[in-house]
This record gives sequence, structure tokens and C-alpha cells, in this order.
Amino acid sequence: MAKRTHELDEVIISELQSHGYIKSEAEAYLKRNVYNLNKSEVATIKNYAEHFGLSAKEKLIEDILELRRESIMLKLTEQASCV
Repeated sequence: MAKRTHELDEVIISELQSHGYIKSEAEAYLKRNVYNLNKSEVATIKNYAEHFGLSAKEKLIEDILELRRESIMLKLTEQASCV
């Protein structure tokens, strides 16, 4: 993972560790489920960048990552409340 991590990434990693993941598994889970973009997302981002510029592209990427982080946190908190 990148050296500079988002503050919510650390919270997600600790939540995953409380669910039985070791740190490297939690980081791999985060990388796979937050940071990997599929082909259609990459194409959409490139198209967006052509029309609105690089700063808009980076904002869109950050918005996508933030939505994914929030989704994971929601799943983890729902799992914790069910137990």
C-alpha cells in the first residue's frame, strides 16, 4: 500500500483485524476492494479528465475511493452489530 494512507484506511484495517484478519490480509483486502479500479471505471475517469481536466480527475478518483471506504465501513459495522 501507499506510504500515505487515508485516516479511514487505518480504521478499516483495525476493524478487519478485530474480525480475525492479520494486518497484511487487511491491507490486501483494502487494496483489492478500495484501490483497484476496473476497466469501465478507468475509461470513465479518462473521459472525465478529457472534458474537465486533471484536478477534476483526481477529485473523481478520491470520491470513488471514499464511497468504497464508506461502503466497507458500513458492512463491517453491520456485521459487528449482528454478532
